[in-house]
Amino acid sequence: MRTTSETGQAVAFTVDVESDWASSGTRGIREALPRLVDLLDRHDATATFFVVAEHVDLVRAALPPDGRHEVGSHSLSHPLLTRLPLEGLRREVVESKRRLEDAGYVVAGFRAPFFARPPGLGALLAEAGYRYDASAGSLHPFRRPTPTGAGRLPEVVTGHLRDGRTPFSLTWLRLAHPFGPRLVGADPGSFYCHLHELLDDTPGWDRLPPGLRRLHRRACGRPAWALLDRLLGRADLHFTSCRDLLDAVPEAA
Repeated sequence: MRTTSETGQAVAFTVDVESDWASSGTRGIREALPRLVDLLDRHDATATFFVVAEHVDLVRAALPPDGRHEVGSHSLSHPLLTRLPLEGLRREVVESKRRLEDAGYVVAGFRAPFFARPPGLGALLAEAGYRYDASAGSLHPFRRPTPTGAGRLPEVVTGHLRDGRTPFSLTWLRLAHPFGPRLVGADPGSFYCHLHELLDDTPGWDRLPPGLRRLHRRACGRPAWALLDRLLGRADLHFTSCRDLLDAVPEAA
């Protein structure tokens, strides 16, 4: 779902707000989140932060409920939804929305952890009162998104780099460093990143297999900040929240 305006091609900027590299650490939320909000504001960009609801108390200072950025649900506790029984899945969908809304946020969107969408997720999201699903995407360039099934909502789909298959994400821009920015086309679709990618060193890496650990440490921290600054500074792209992107498309209203 894309729109153009006098400020450039509209692109949803999305951030998954979760623990650091699937550990219990929250340095990304505590240290990188306020700085990222400042960077977005300097570029007059808005974003959607998909928050794991059990961390909601950590985000309110940087993301006030009446602020310009959108907060969506990234589940209650960040499990792999495809491994949950129906009642567990329903709890992750419903309880996460309730907790975020109890904290003052208006929650319209949902993103499944790891972009893993179990059958029937769309129907559950609609039943729980979500407006859209941002789970259509992949962490891997050769893995196709899974369908949500019956009861589907409007989707915000993760975009791709120039090759048409590599996800448009900070992870892949980092892995291609220093050539990452050259791989972003003029109409890349929505973008996603994680807060722990913006830290120079993060507890949780030791949980990853050694090869993957070395790969994911590439261009974290300072280079990652420079990548985001350069991306947000592109005159031909206008970064906005999923909510505002959908509001600009009449058929999605």
